[in-house]
Amino acid sequence: MASGVFGLRKVYKKQVQNVTDNNFASWPEGATRGYYGGGQTPSTINTITRLDFSNETVSDPGNNLPTARYSLAATSSSSYGYFGGGYTTTYINTITRLDFTNETVSDPGNNLPRERYSFASTSNNSYGYFGAGDQFVGPNIQRTNTITRLDFTNETVSNPGNNLPTAREALAATSSSFYGYYAGGQPDTPPPSYLCTIERLDFSNETTSNLGNNLPSARGRFAAVSNSN
Repeated sequence: MASGVFGLRKVYKKQVQNVTDNNFASWPEGATRGYYGGGQTPSTINTITRLDFSNETVSDPGNNLPTARYSLAATSSSSYGYFGGGYTTTYINTITRLDFTNETVSDPGNNLPRERYSFASTSNNSYGYFGAGDQFVGPNIQRTNTITRLDFTNETVSNPGNNLPTAREALAATSSSFYGYYAGGQPDTPPPSYLCTIERLDFSNETTSNLGNNLPSARGRFAAVSNSN
């Protein structure tokens, strides 16, 4: 009994601290499932696959992305998941919304400013941030350093103007309560090589800076995850 009370007290203290720190994005008390969307099998698919956190079972709920795609990026608020961009038979800029309450899928209509793929995303409680990647500027593909913001309150999309210092694709991103971190990736400078740098996005003012502590080696085409610390 004593250990149970201690556990509850510890969780309570953590919840109180998260209220103080506005840290629900990193401590998702209400999160019960994870969702993987799209990809290649090797054929390009539109499947959304669900991971149930309570028992770690995996299933397909049956409501999929409207378009098969790969090399997309995804971010989420407490109510919705947003899958953005990617490539199918062409480059796309569509943002597709997954409603966590009923697992229905729809396109809210506010899309990325340009067709885009092989990029990364991070988020805080208010915004999702899609960073870098390759974008289609007809008829050419251009590597970009652009950070594009999705406002969770009204689902509008804009470019706040503070971008990553280097254009790149195949990067990864993660976040704390206060910062987003974009790491690695491949710039568009010959010869093709990967980066080891980590750039920090300050959520309070949307400025970016080089963290200074980089990955031990240059790296690309990888993924990132985080906890509250």
